[in-house]
Amino acid sequence: MKVIASSLLGGLLATAMVPTAEAAVENLQFQSSAAGLCQGALPAMDANLRKRPLAVANEGDSPVFVTCAFTTLMDQGGGGGVGQDNVVRYFGMFLSSHVPEPQTVSCTGVIGFDGSPDLQYVSLEVDVSSETPDSNYLYFYPEDAGPEQEHLHQLVSMSCRLPPGTGIADTYVGIRLDDA
Repeated sequence: MKVIASSLLGGLLATAMVPTAEAAVENLQFQSSAAGLCQGALPAMDANLRKRPLAVANEGDSPVFVTCAFTTLMDQGGGGGVGQDNVVRYFGMFLSSHVPEPQTVSCTGVIGFDGSPDLQYVSLEVDVSSETPDSNYLYFYPEDAGPEQEHLHQLVSMSCRLPPGTGIADTYVGIRLDDA
């Protein structure tokens, strides 16, 4: 009995000394290869697209349009966790290029859902080149949608015009998670 009591007391003391986890806001990122999230905007454009593990690339002689739809996270209970209106902090991609001359990739970010009065379209572009891989990123942030906007709606997607020799390699969505 003394052994059980001392073991129990030792366990309780050890538990009391372990620091408690505090709830905090965490900034997380979903990442994926474009092959899983992006496709040609029309079946005719698929003829010029090569979908491979490293990228969805335009291997044709003319520009193609590619659509990417992202996976995000939402608290269905509506309280704590992930708020329905402020989960996404940014979304975007890393672009690949097999062409040394800069090629302009233009994308339209779609924030929200069809029929919503808050649906937003935001256009951005970036010059990509095989010579400058460190700058081949394109991201959409809340301030791109509006100077006073702090967060993005949880449903985000984009449509991009890819010139020949360019592609979408990796996609990213940054989310805010309050684990309180």
